[in-house]
Amino acid sequence: MEETLILKTLYESFVSYIPNLIAFFILLFLGWGIGKIVGKIAEEIIKRSKIESVLFKRKPIISLSSLASIILSWSIYLLFLKAGVDVMGIKAISDILASLLSFIPRFVAFFIVFLAGYLISEYLRNNIEKSEIEYKTVISKIVFWLGIYVSAIIALPLIGIDVFVLQILLIIIIISFLLPFSIGFSLAIKDEIKSIIKKQLRKLSKI
Repeated sequence: MEETLILKTLYESFVSYIPNLIAFFILLFLGWGIGKIVGKIAEEIIKRSKIESVLFKRKPIISLSSLASIILSWSIYLLFLKAGVDVMGIKAISDILASLLSFIPRFVAFFIVFLAGYLISEYLRNNIEKSEIEYKTVISKIVFWLGIYVSAIIALPLIGIDVFVLQILLIIIIISFLLPFSIGFSLAIKDEIKSIIKKQLRKLSKI
């Protein structure tokens, strides 16, 4: 009798849970479909606008259209997945998905800042390469990668990554570049300074 009661309770619990399970799969399917469509539309809009050819002189590692498609698609997937998990009443997974969803706007901000830094670095590199200065190839590469490094330092805190070590390394890099120049400059003007001091001393001795 007791076993029958337990089985009946389990059966009733399962039956009452079926509508939630169906709703979960419907939301999952809708999220997948809408995410796929929106991602594809965003990708096509960016491709047809030719914005990538305007922004990038060289072909980027990952295209802007593909990245936008991935971000939008997964945002919608996660949104519908969270709604489905909420229907199922699984709070632990719902909290994890909520954290992931809150991370997406910060990642977008990180990407925009880093992209701006990349474009500025690329612009400077192209202009240096077009100039007539000596060692322009080496200088253009140094300026480009230094710009990327600084962009990373500015952008990474937006996704919660501490950049203290990177900041220290940047200071060391700047000092290591400036020190030889300052020593060379000092040596170059040393004789000139001596000559000026001697002239001033002669003038003072005549007074």
